This record gives sequence, C-alpha cells and structure tokens, in this order.
Amino acid sequence: MSTPRSLAPVFCQRIPSRINEVESLSIGLRDFLIKNNLGQVSFPVELLCRECLMNALTHGNRNNAAKSIDFRLSVGRLWIRLQVGDEGPGFNWHKMRRRELDTDATSGRGLQLYALYAARVRFNRSGNQITLWMSKKSKNGKES
Repeated sequence: MSTPRSLAPVFCQRIPSRINEVESLSIGLRDFLIKNNLGQVSFPVELLCRECLMNALTHGNRNNAAKSIDFRLSVGRLWIRLQVGDEGPGFNWHKMRRRELDTDATSGRGLQLYALYAARVRFNRSGNQITLWMSKKSKNGKES
C-alpha cells in the first residue's frame, strides 16, 4: 500500500478590480509564503504577483470594479506556479514580446520583469491570463 502524497499548498482568490484589493491580496500572499517556509522567495513572487495583478486591473479590466481578477498560486516540490486572469479582451502578447523597450516609458516593463524572475512565462491564446513558473531554489526565481 502506497503512502498518499501530501497536498501542495495553494493560495487562491478572486478579487474585484480595485487597487486596495490588489494590496490586500499581496499582503495575504506574503503571509502565505512565510507560513509555508518560502520567505527566501517572497520578494520575486510578490513582485510578479503585484505586476500581474496591476496589469489585470489596469489593462485587462480597465479599472472596472464590477469585473474580477482571478489569482492562483500553487507550490510544488520544485516550482511555484502563479496564475492571474482578468475579464478583459486580452492583448497581443506575441507582438508585445517582440517590441523594443522604451527606456523613457513610465510603464510597459512587465514582460521584462517576468523574464527576469520567472523560469517560464505563458499566456492563454487571448492574452487575458498569464501563468508564471518560478524555482523554489534560487533568489531570482530562475532555475539554478
């Protein structure tokens, strides 16, 4: 008889598109990471969480509090998987990945942040859901 595998820790929330809800979820995520002995990766995970949530709020749902943002973080043996989806129409992420960074712009650095701290980045077809994978081992979230 085999021993059942323990369930991986999961943090899920659906929030309205309001900045105070993003802040509250981010604080709850930090507490969740510390509670699950992941304090060493809390900075990159929280940074990417906030970036994804703010993009969903601002660009996806256009600050419409009647629309929701879905957040899910699951912790595996080696990886942390972060997923954020909004109710917006999405965007052409293929085109945005090829775009050159405007160093004078005050926004538009999300894709670069994702590439810096996540080992893998995936969007759904329409571009209104992002999934990021970060290693639990290194400080920047990339595989060591």
